[in-house]
Amino acid sequence: MNLQEQISRIQSMMGVIKEEQRKPSEEEFKQAMEDVKTIIPLISHRIIDEEELEHNEETMVKLNKMIRQKVKEGNDEVLDEMWELAGSSIMKNAINIITYYTNSNDGSV
Repeated sequence: MNLQEQISRIQSMMGVIKEEQRKPSEEEFKQAMEDVKTIIPLISHRIIDEEELEHNEETMVKLNKMIRQKVKEGNDEVLDEMWELAGSSIMKNAINIITYYTNSNDGSV
């Protein structure tokens, strides 16, 4: 097996989405959104701390909804932060799926 074949094999195993691969299905996108939902409150907490907002249920719900919408739209800044917070290959793969899906749909979900 040559080096390029080994690299391709490793990328496939890691779940890296390459441009020449098929576009993720809507079902894969929905599953990816479900997979990353645990990261959203982490970003909300960061915003609360940075903006010195009141930490209560109302604020958290509002921020979580706002962030979830940005993720659905493929907001690069939010997805990049999620990537940094992702602790597993599964989470990173989900973020890759969301990024590829939203880019190939021009952000319309």
